[in-house]
Amino acid sequence: MIKKVCYIDLDGTIIDSEPVYQRFWKEALKECGYNLDLFDTLNLRSSDKINSKSLLQIAYGDDIDLDKINNLRHEKMDRYLLNHVFPLKENVEEGLKYLQGKKIKIYIVSQTSSDKINKILSYHQIDKYFDGILSARDCKRGKPYPDVYLKALELSSSTPDEAFCIEDSPNGIISAYKAGIDVYMLQDLTPPNEEISPIIKGLLHTFSDIKLFIK
Repeated sequence: MIKKVCYIDLDGTIIDSEPVYQRFWKEALKECGYNLDLFDTLNLRSSDKINSKSLLQIAYGDDIDLDKINNLRHEKMDRYLLNHVFPLKENVEEGLKYLQGKKIKIYIVSQTSSDKINKILSYHQIDKYFDGILSARDCKRGKPYPDVYLKALELSSSTPDEAFCIEDSPNGIISAYKAGIDVYMLQDLTPPNEEISPIIKGLLHTFSDIKLFIK
């Protein structure tokens, strides 16, 4: 089946933001009194609030105050972003130009809110490459549940066989896979593990490596 549509995650895939998110997750947890040795915050990448709370409850107990942690984390992030901008990942525009040249429609599918997605794409002047955006916040459940990718298929009037996606995190990869979509992993903070390796179609070391798989 010829691929007609590409769905791309934002954080860790288009922009190099995940190390900063990790920093503020850790700072917020520590300041709220939680032992960082009990939990790997990498598991929270591209995770919706329901899944994040479940993971944190397993580590710290059912009474964990996720709202308090999130509020502190967002305060820190907002202060950081007053003086910083997340840079693009390596070779992003090269890869986007390639996909556009292949007449493939390109959509952002992200946990980030739609207004923030639009601002980031506009700031980096890459909004011209995208046919649409979809925030998992507009779905009942976000990643790793398949809802956002099922909605993306509907938005782009596509079948799973016509689509593929580029993700960096296990939660995002699982979300797309459960929707029946081929997934390529852009390696960011972690390599594919035993759970992820069997379900990805290929591993990208930079964004433009998608040219090796989509001909």
